[in-house]
Amino acid sequence: MRLTDEQKAIVACDLNPGEILKVMAFAGTGKTSTLIEYTIARPGFRFLYVAFNKSVQLEAQKRFPKNVIARTSHALAFRTHGHTYKDRLVSGFRANTAMAALDLNRYEDARFTIITLNNYLISADPKVSGQHIPQQAKAFYSQKGEAMPDFVSLSNRLGRIMCDGSDESIGMLHDGYLKLYQLSHPKLNYDCILLDEAQDINPVTSAFILEQADPNDGRRPASIILVGDSHQQIYSFRGAKNTLYRIKSSRTMYLTRSFRFDNNVARVANMILGVLKGEKKRVVGRPVNKADKPKWNPRRYTVIARTNAALFDKAVELYKTKKIGFVGGVEKYRLSAIRDTYFLYARKSSQIEDRYIKSFDSYTDLKMYAGAVEDVELFSVCKVVENHGAAIPVLVEKIIENNVDLEEAEVVLTTAHKSKGLEWDNVLLLGDFPVLVEKGEVVDDLEPDEYNLVYVAMTRAKSRLKFDKGNSVPEFIRFVRKLKADRLKKRFKYGSGT
Repeated sequence: MRLTDEQKAIVACDLNPGEILKVMAFAGTGKTSTLIEYTIARPGFRFLYVAFNKSVQLEAQKRFPKNVIARTSHALAFRTHGHTYKDRLVSGFRANTAMAALDLNRYEDARFTIITLNNYLISADPKVSGQHIPQQAKAFYSQKGEAMPDFVSLSNRLGRIMCDGSDESIGMLHDGYLKLYQLSHPKLNYDCILLDEAQDINPVTSAFILEQADPNDGRRPASIILVGDSHQQIYSFRGAKNTLYRIKSSRTMYLTRSFRFDNNVARVANMILGVLKGEKKRVVGRPVNKADKPKWNPRRYTVIARTNAALFDKAVELYKTKKIGFVGGVEKYRLSAIRDTYFLYARKSSQIEDRYIKSFDSYTDLKMYAGAVEDVELFSVCKVVENHGAAIPVLVEKIIENNVDLEEAEVVLTTAHKSKGLEWDNVLLLGDFPVLVEKGEVVDDLEPDEYNLVYVAMTRAKSRLKFDKGNSVPEFIRFVRKLKADRLKKRFKYGSGT
């Protein structure tokens, strides 16, 4: 393949044992292709490619040369720890099961115990502590005026049962054996480890990977290449701590030329990253062909929302006239939670299936809780319920019935989180993304993940990008352009001596 100068420089970068290279790669800049060329150039090296998920691992096995072993972190852990529990593996704990195992009386106590344990399992910490208790738990018990249970003790008990198998109803979590693996301080026999999508790797994985570069454990340390885009970190709620920012490296290199989108998209992306996140580097897109002025009237396009609730609203608008399909399948978008929230709103608690929603005494309590913990998704569900009212159950049913496979869909529906790693010719961003300009000022105090979601969503577009009503990006663009124009006027004024 033909490499850019940036890619050539990375491929030519030789690392000594124990050295760490960070590659900061903007959206669509060919980071995986660069890693492939790096490994091809070193046939005598043994590489470990750590993939973010199973599908990425399988794709890597096809594309990388034979001197590269591709594994997920769980696959590494399964070989030494997970196989011991192969007959007891479960994907998650149900709150009612944990209630029985821990002799608890309330669903919420079990639910927050599970979350506390899960937070510990994906951390690099040796023990469970108060920092693993979710903020939602503190808000929940404070709102009810009750003392919060000892979730550190409860999650320790649940963890012991998970490991010793003393209760048949409690199996071993995949993150459970991964944690045991990390605590064992494994030694991996590779010359170089490639950590892809490093911005989204959780602390438990980064801990044992980075240990491989430690020269003080009596063996030859591995070199490590961390690759990713810090502006695509959108999984903080799952414990991802942006390894790219946190880890000190021997060298840092960049990939800034995108093969996915043109300079029109790149220009807006640079505004978002430069103004809101202080990014000094600029992503460069493909040259714009001025003879081809695309208009927004595609026969097939993709809608990207911040929340499932906004996507539901759009599906309601479209399902009668367009064939709609959901990325990953409609069941991934929790439309039943919208229906159950309506039942709470309508005081029909007997029809609620979701035990979490059912645990609230009233719709008002649920809405107050959503505001207290700043749950964007839950709060948007409340808005949808209030907007559609009694029509909700029928609308949920109709959308599920009219959903088609993506190959047949005229309009593809997805959220920013589920869009990551994908691309489409025509993309419409809905209006439920965060407001970027308010009262003539830039809103610069949001969580970084919120700005990143805008960046991720807009950089899925290969050809045409459009913003739906209510989306604040167009206003943000106008604001930045005016700001630049005003600065130029001031420079001209002072430069001319007037």
